[in-house]
Amino acid sequence: MGRSLISLQHLTYVLIFCGLTFGADPVLADSKQTPLTATPTYEALPGYKASAVYTADPHTPYTVHSLQNKLAAANMALRTCEQAHPTFNNQAHCELVRVDDTTITSSATLKERVPSTAHPLYLWRYQSSVATVYLAGSVHILKQGLYPLAKPYQEAFDASQTLVLEIDISALTPQELQAKSMQYATLAGPSGLSEILPMPMYQRFAAAAADYGLPLPQLERFKPAFLTQQLSVLAMLALGYDPEQGVEKHFMQQLGGREVLELESIDFQLDLLLNQPLETQLAILEDTLNQLSELEVLTADLMTAWLSGDDPAFARLFELQSGSSDAVKAFMEALMDERNVGMADKIAGYLQTPGSYFVLVGSGHFVGNNNVIELLKHKGLEGTRIYSNQTLGQ
Repeated sequence: MGRSLISLQHLTYVLIFCGLTFGADPVLADSKQTPLTATPTYEALPGYKASAVYTADPHTPYTVHSLQNKLAAANMALRTCEQAHPTFNNQAHCELVRVDDTTITSSATLKERVPSTAHPLYLWRYQSSVATVYLAGSVHILKQGLYPLAKPYQEAFDASQTLVLEIDISALTPQELQAKSMQYATLAGPSGLSEILPMPMYQRFAAAAADYGLPLPQLERFKPAFLTQQLSVLAMLALGYDPEQGVEKHFMQQLGGREVLELESIDFQLDLLLNQPLETQLAILEDTLNQLSELEVLTADLMTAWLSGDDPAFARLFELQSGSSDAVKAFMEALMDERNVGMADKIAGYLQTPGSYFVLVGSGHFVGNNNVIELLKHKGLEGTRIYSNQTLGQ
């Protein structure tokens, strides 16, 4: 397979498994909604349609149609379901099952794919004479139905005094985060997006922007990398994956009195993702447009591999990352290899500092060549991988 299959993996990988966590929240979305009445079947009407179900009654869909974009349709289908089931519990909730022509793999189906027997987690325990580090693989955008996580994740967090994230975006207000993002996302020269993009690509992007509610007239001064990121996040949201359900936010809600440390900085991540050479930005945008229709299947496969702790499946999904483009290869080297070195150095440092640490990094940093686990081994640090059936001592 060629490079055309790779870019969507790049962006999915970045947003879900690679840890550029500032990008998990859309900045430019326009998902205004018009109240509609749910219908029991799909109707051949203009506009976009979506269906949601209450998981305790999955055979009764709440369907809306004639919405102006996929994200608006998804949001309205969920809202219609929630209005019919205003009282939720831990066992049932509303979940998207279809957006336009795309069938969405349910949380229940994803869980059914996970081995019922003991299996490895993306969780390791490292111990020194003065410290314990639990190193956990994160997913930055998840579904409510994929909780609770396997018990050892919670037990590792409960046993730790310090939470370590790639970046702590809670340290910035939403306004500060948006302002900083705009600083990196805005084109520096006089040329606008319609001049930078080849016309066929611009027309395709305009169509995709309309699909997901990105307001095209407001995009002229933004870099292609930023628009690719926004489009990818909105496409994930339209499939029912929510940054508010990401693993970082799940544990930040339980922070209590724990200190929060960072492996990287917001400026480092913004510079890495948004200051790529223009050639790289255009290559990734083009490939993303080519493969948006495959996002649901790719994401479901990635989620299954993560839940199952299936390293070979992860490796198969990401072995095509480098692609045939030198520009994209260079970007992926910076995204993975160089960041892995910095992460491993900091994790090794925690083992020399008294205390207990719960370290969350994107799960993709634990597979492939020069992954964080291998780099720690090169430093003489051997961790114990935790399995789903283990109980961790306090």
